[in-house]
Amino acid sequence: MPDYRYLVVGGGMTADAACKGIRSIDPDGSIGLVGDEPDPPYARPPLTKGLWLGKEESSIWRGTADEGVDLRLGRTVVGLDLGERTATDDRGDTYGYERLLLATGGRPRQMPGAADGVISFRTLADYRAVRAAATEGARVVVVGGGFIGSEIAAALATNGCAVTMVFPEKAIGARLFPQDLALSVTNAYRDRGVEVATGARVASVERVGPDFRVTTEAGTSEERFAPTATYRREIEAFANEVRGARGTLASGEDGVRVIELASAAIESIQSRRSVKL
Repeated sequence: MPDYRYLVVGGGMTADAACKGIRSIDPDGSIGLVGDEPDPPYARPPLTKGLWLGKEESSIWRGTADEGVDLRLGRTVVGLDLGERTATDDRGDTYGYERLLLATGGRPRQMPGAADGVISFRTLADYRAVRAAATEGARVVVVGGGFIGSEIAAALATNGCAVTMVFPEKAIGARLFPQDLALSVTNAYRDRGVEVATGARVASVERVGPDFRVTTEAGTSEERFAPTATYRREIEAFANEVRGARGTLASGEDGVRVIELASAAIESIQSRRSVKL
């Protein structure tokens, strides 16, 4: 059983920053990282920005392993024994620790009843799937009008896709920007060929042969080639819960530190350089 001075559960930007922070004050302590993605920690903003502008995937890696961190990837921690100070992953492997950090971050809420193949954009694998489908003339529905939805809509439109945005607010970025600015941004998208359906909520997404039919609560339907990419503004954090934990899981107790919302918050902060539409 591997035994670490520090065990970090989570493989995102916050987990990477934590490993580097630990290493800066403890150059010799062993660090293990368990992440559910098959890829090592990477920068997420380029998934809707730089990679669509021609940057190589090699530019996004955070270099976590260079800090002497033992990466255990493609694994999910499913149980903790706080008394024994051990964590168990979904493959049945167990890890010992002196200090444990839960930095599992957040994930997009799934659309209830959506057909298989709908993408809730969050990971590098999601980017690869959307990029492969973003051929000239491909038709895509983007659900969501926040940062991620607007950025990926711009990226897809820039790459020659026919894009429809669907969201319940009155304008793109309505929860982020002053009303006049949000309306101006929305008009700019429309001027550049993006169809923007404001004040609309998606009721269902169904398969129609190789395509999808996206139907709003008002009954309006859009048929688009697969995949239909959905980008939800809601993020659910799950860093403060690991099912199967034995004992009370509380920040600061039994050597456990919990970052309840930090990963979701930090990874949602976008750099100021955006994909230009």
